[in-house]
Amino acid sequence: MHPEAIVNGIMNCSNEVVGLVIFILTYILISLQNVPKLKLDRPAASTIGASLMIAFRVVSIDEAVRSIDYHTIILLFGMMVLSSYLGIAGIFDYLACKIMRTARSGKRLLLMIVLSSGFLSAIFVNDTICVFMTPVVVKLALSSNINPVPLLIALVTSANIGSVATIIGNPQNMLIGMKSGIRFVEFTANMLPVSLASLLMCYALIYWIYKNELSKFRIAEIPLNLNRELAIKSVVVFLFVLLLFVTEVYPISVSALIGAAIIFIIGGIRPKVALERVDWGLLLLFCNLFIVTHGFEKAYGNYLTSLLSYGNSLLSLYKFSFLTVLGSNLVSNVPFVMMVLPAMRAANEKLWYILAMASTFAGNLTLIGSVANLIVAESAEKYGVRIDFFEYLKVGIPLTILTVLIGTAIIYFI
Repeated sequence: MHPEAIVNGIMNCSNEVVGLVIFILTYILISLQNVPKLKLDRPAASTIGASLMIAFRVVSIDEAVRSIDYHTIILLFGMMVLSSYLGIAGIFDYLACKIMRTARSGKRLLLMIVLSSGFLSAIFVNDTICVFMTPVVVKLALSSNINPVPLLIALVTSANIGSVATIIGNPQNMLIGMKSGIRFVEFTANMLPVSLASLLMCYALIYWIYKNELSKFRIAEIPLNLNRELAIKSVVVFLFVLLLFVTEVYPISVSALIGAAIIFIIGGIRPKVALERVDWGLLLLFCNLFIVTHGFEKAYGNYLTSLLSYGNSLLSLYKFSFLTVLGSNLVSNVPFVMMVLPAMRAANEKLWYILAMASTFAGNLTLIGSVANLIVAESAEKYGVRIDFFEYLKVGIPLTILTVLIGTAIIYFI
């Protein structure tokens, strides 16, 4: 049969049915990684979905282009460029080592990892912090006579928790910040208490589970490699961008792009070196998911809106929180947030905060729950350290349940 005849035959079905089938197929491919013989990753799976939406005319090519939220893409790109320069300068290694060198016991070392990872993830993208801090934590643990696994679990769980405090902390927060219209300072003021309380819970739980391992600590020294000139330039530019975020002179996407342009000019290294560290796959994933979710929204937007119509009662917020945790673990947190954003247009402000909190904390449930988790697991394996899936669950399950319960209550009473 001629390909055009096949397309026309499928198009005889309603756009709603075709769009739903493509949407489900896309999220199955995104959820099930490393399928035998296919070997698809998330960007590739999302590309298939976006292509099918266009090929079967669920959305036109013009609709597809318009559906992409370029403010979010620009914000992500700008922050990735700034983080790349800071990483090349060695600033993450410097900060982590300086903070952790003051440790005099395993208990104190754990606390410093939790607080430093959480703080840095609030002002940088959490995935970036995990990329740069994983080697440092592994080296520190091995030289300190501690099993690296508890410290690596602390690194990634606290990075996820800390990132919820600001709009720029993780990709889903950036999406929520752009779509909700909540201001940078207002968002931080409301989410910072959630993040701090949950970081303390993270520390207490991991220490309780691994206190015997942490008692083996011994003082260690780690060499530092810092490009001081590039570090100073990168930090100054980043602080300038933060100032633009707070003062709202420009939209946050424009502020991030301005920062990227400035560091390109004054960085003193070839921009290509920094651009090679940009996660282009994540940017592609976002563009494709905007198209796929737009196709789904056209047919089922009203139904989804009614499904997510929750009130302001504490019980309603808990229901929405755990629905978000479930959805975020079925299709991953970023795709889930993108899926429900169209239905959030008329949502009250507390629901936006719940969506940000629960979708982020959901990433702590399993070892494959977020991109940050996978980054730490894969990076650690390069150093001969393996984080077992079930070992991670000892922390992931209780931590996710407790932090979501605490976070929802704080958002309700604020």
